[in-house]
Amino acid sequence: MAAAQVGSFNPPEVDELVARCKQGELEAFDRLIARFQKYVFTIIYQHLGSVDEIDDIAQEVFLRIFKNIRQYREESSFETWVYQVTLNYIRSHLRWKSFIGRFFIEHVEHGQEMGKPTDPMSRLCVDTRNPASTLENRQLADEVLELVRGLPASQREVLIMHEVNDLTYEEAARILGVTVGTVKSRLNRARAALRRKVKL
Repeated sequence: MAAAQVGSFNPPEVDELVARCKQGELEAFDRLIARFQKYVFTIIYQHLGSVDEIDDIAQEVFLRIFKNIRQYREESSFETWVYQVTLNYIRSHLRWKSFIGRFFIEHVEHGQEMGKPTDPMSRLCVDTRNPASTLENRQLADEVLELVRGLPASQREVLIMHEVNDLTYEEAARILGVTVGTVKSRLNRARAALRRKVKL
């Protein structure tokens, strides 16, 4: 058994499991997840309530923990780090659902203004005050994600930066090394392309 680190924030068994996970031991990761599984589910429940996809969200969190565990630097307890990973995923999840909700509301209303028949997807947008809560079909969200992935890279990047990760035009421009005007232009083209793809 590995010796506990001097001044460690964790119990010795957690330090050992983390060290083994960093070496790629799946059995150690399974034991670590078993130890923190209830903790992760509790955090998700506290932030999102009793959502249908809570199991899927937890699995995504565990996957992030597995992929990023080498980034844990023992500067805080592993429990605190797990909380940060979980909260970051929850924020990303909520931004993504909010974007999908806004997208369908905006373009269902656009179709109505143009005198076009509304798509059956409009049933997902009953409560415009909280569109994320009305998304009953998770498969539809996955389909939209596939459409986003099918956009040209330049359009996809700005769409995810602005709509999902909530970056400003200026922040996106700095990251991409382009002008704010270019960011806005690419974003408009991305939105138009999605509008055509879902035929609203």
